[in-house]
Amino acid sequence: MNNKTHTSSTTNRRRAALAGACLNLAATLLAGSALAAGTNLTWKADLAVKETFDDNVYLQNNAPLSSMPDAVPAKKKSWVTTITPHVALDDQLCSGFKASLSYAPDIAVYHSAPSEDNTTHRGVVTFKGAAGDVVWEQANTFTYIDGSRYGPIFGRPPQDVPAIGGIPLRDRRAAFIDRGGFKLTWTLDRFFIRPVVSTYIHDFNTVQQPSATPTGAYYENYISRQDVNGGVDLGYDVGKKTFLVLGYRYGRQDQGKLLGADSAYDSSYNRILFGVEGSPASWIKLALLGGPEIREWDTSTPAGFDRNRLDYWVDATATLMPDKNDAVTLLFRRFTQPAFSSQSIYDDITYSATWKHTFNKHFSANAGLQLYIGDWQAPVNRNDWIYTPSAGLTYTCNKHFSVEATASGDWAENKTSIAAPSAQYADGREFTRHLVSLAAKYAF
Repeated sequence: MNNKTHTSSTTNRRRAALAGACLNLAATLLAGSALAAGTNLTWKADLAVKETFDDNVYLQNNAPLSSMPDAVPAKKKSWVTTITPHVALDDQLCSGFKASLSYAPDIAVYHSAPSEDNTTHRGVVTFKGAAGDVVWEQANTFTYIDGSRYGPIFGRPPQDVPAIGGIPLRDRRAAFIDRGGFKLTWTLDRFFIRPVVSTYIHDFNTVQQPSATPTGAYYENYISRQDVNGGVDLGYDVGKKTFLVLGYRYGRQDQGKLLGADSAYDSSYNRILFGVEGSPASWIKLALLGGPEIREWDTSTPAGFDRNRLDYWVDATATLMPDKNDAVTLLFRRFTQPAFSSQSIYDDITYSATWKHTFNKHFSANAGLQLYIGDWQAPVNRNDWIYTPSAGLTYTCNKHFSVEATASGDWAENKTSIAAPSAQYADGREFTRHLVSLAAKYAF
């Protein structure tokens, strides 16, 4: 297996092929826009080029043990060139039906870490309709990652994958992801009824291997997972187009096999939701929904696992607009799902605050702070926190051309007990990472 390096000639050919494909696609999009000008279709096309400096590609602060030369290096730095052509198509087929399609591949080349080169294809298909008091929307986002089929190897045992499994590394490797949703809203005077369906499928196309390599290093496997649920929301207008919401979902989560072994963490759940939606004042928008979740586990879970624990699901966003030039968005999100790098279950928790300020028609700035938490349920002893401050400045020259400079940092902290053997985990879990980017975008 050679999942770390490629020969120089192979890397150069791949980069040339990626750049050529990007330029050809951009030309095709521009030609398509011109051809569509005389039809009922509405086209949009743009091309973005971004250069990023990543000072810790593999999310490892500490060098692998000398006995594990197959492991990824620590503090690996690389420039990353990302080219993103994008095309979108809207068609108002009739007064009550609209279709939208878009496609955008991110072509990423890691100049000093070619094992991380990837092309992430993103497609969005949305259908919307309306008839009297009924409106509906069906949306699907498809993501196909053409990347390495091998997981990374870490050399700070035992099992020292980075915090929360190293999501940036995961998202460079071969996978197919589908996120879909359907909702229909029927308005009856001051009430609405809203049936909803949601799907999430994460199918990894990476090779699974025994975690201990011949040198004793840890190979990270990826395990497919999915979540499908459906239910209904009832809303009541309390004034100023602000609704109190009561909802219910029935859903099922499944986790795939690891080295041929079934997961013990498949489950079904009943979720009861309470919330507020709307804009009670001109300076605030609310989308708050959350409540308890009652789960039923399919198979015998390990000793120490609490099958009767009450989980909570929250998806809450508040946008504050103190004046026409400023917007502050506060977000809290919490849900339970199977892990992607081990057969286990964890709470995925995000707190974030972002601020955007518009100086004038040319300049705008943003700043944010996010806390991302992965809290595993026993018998797995893992609790990871990642703090991420970020900032950016955008210059919009005209309706066609813009430039953006951004910077962000990750500080990952291991919150498990320092008692043995947990103290050993910090060597590989905890890391710092800084990204600085400059991007240019041209809209045709």
